[in-house]
Amino acid sequence: MIRPLYARLAHLGIQQTRCIAPLQRNSFARLLYCSLLSVILLAACQPAAPLNAPPTAIPFPTMTPGRVLRGPLATVPALPLDGGGLANPATAVALANLPTPTPSYGACPPSAAPPISARPATGREMSADIAGFLSAGGSAAALDQALRNDWDVLGDSGVVRGDVDFTGEGAAEVIVSYNAPDEGGTLLILSCISGLYAPLYQSNTGGPAPQIILAGDMTFDRKSEVLFTSFVCADDSPDDCAYRSQLLTWNGAEGRFVSLLNRPLGSTTLPSVGDPDNDSVLEVIVRLDDPGSETTGPLRTGVNIYDWDGSSYVLSIVQLDPPRFQIQIIHEADQAFARLEADQAISLYELALSDTALRFWLNDEPFTLKSYAYYRLLLAYAYTEDDQLLPTYQAALQAFPDPATAPVYVAMVSTFWNAWQLTNNLNSACRQVQALIAQRPEAVTLLNRYGSRSPVYSAQDLCPF
Repeated sequence: MIRPLYARLAHLGIQQTRCIAPLQRNSFARLLYCSLLSVILLAACQPAAPLNAPPTAIPFPTMTPGRVLRGPLATVPALPLDGGGLANPATAVALANLPTPTPSYGACPPSAAPPISARPATGREMSADIAGFLSAGGSAAALDQALRNDWDVLGDSGVVRGDVDFTGEGAAEVIVSYNAPDEGGTLLILSCISGLYAPLYQSNTGGPAPQIILAGDMTFDRKSEVLFTSFVCADDSPDDCAYRSQLLTWNGAEGRFVSLLNRPLGSTTLPSVGDPDNDSVLEVIVRLDDPGSETTGPLRTGVNIYDWDGSSYVLSIVQLDPPRFQIQIIHEADQAFARLEADQAISLYELALSDTALRFWLNDEPFTLKSYAYYRLLLAYAYTEDDQLLPTYQAALQAFPDPATAPVYVAMVSTFWNAWQLTNNLNSACRQVQALIAQRPEAVTLLNRYGSRSPVYSAQDLCPF
């Protein structure tokens, strides 16, 4: 490097001796000058970078090993890409472009023909034997025949099905509805896990085997639900029977079946499913066709419709037929008055007094219910301070001129009116009425004789102020 450096110095016309031996002249300025010049010249000696050199390769970091998750995808329904039948056409496009599932059926036991055990004595043993039969390779059809013919636990409403995939794992679960000897109606859902069948859900409903109303996609979200019902009678009243329906779906995040109803749906008729609003979502329809019995009391007829709100099924539409009995109008009026909806209550009490087409449920109602309607109407007018208060009091006395033979509610009319005239205070007037009810308890018992489905009254209900 020394010789080329000197050559470059000579090329630049700089005397070498001026910087090589600057100390001979003892000059600090010349020493600084020569140091700076050396730095510049050394920088000039660096080789120039080529213009077309390739970029330096940066090594890619080594990937971190992880887990490989394998599992079948949900089945994609055949949908029109034009969005026909859907509220949003984009839904059809998104669903049509989902990947095709590749279910693995190797996880389920291979098909075989195992024998069924002798009929167990308990429901717990039954569910264990059912799981063992399926784990040994028994099919759903063979299990149906065994439970029907060998165990005799299916009856008219029990069934075994193995055609619905509730969990979305690519293989159908087995759903069994039967009557256990010690637990009554039982619904059991089993799935194959690690080559064996195990219960995912069990419900003991009582009564005969539960009836499966529908097992399939009700909410149009590519997930299957199961709607089933049980017919159960009260222990103390065999004639008081009703359907109790439940609607279940699989919750993958929680790993269990969950209910889509806030509570089991009670009805006197078997629920059905339909799509009255044509939105591709099935509604639960409960028709109220039972007029009632001596046990239940008079019942309203009509229809209730439960619809999907995105998270659960809720009562969406109530279409009741006009009431046929006077007591039904009075019950509705009392419920409105309890909510302090006085205007509605007054209209219903007046309807109960004026509608001659209304029928009577009990023979003595023409007197008892008429006097009771006058009494409740008097309370409502006092609460609203209506001008009809005095005419109502006079009409009640005119309709029942003999206090000795009049129902107890005529005496309650007079007691309330007299106390109200003295104090002009609802609470003071009600205290006098409560004292009368304590002496004549038939004021409550006459209202609590309309069956198990009717409202239950207390003394406080009759004068709540």
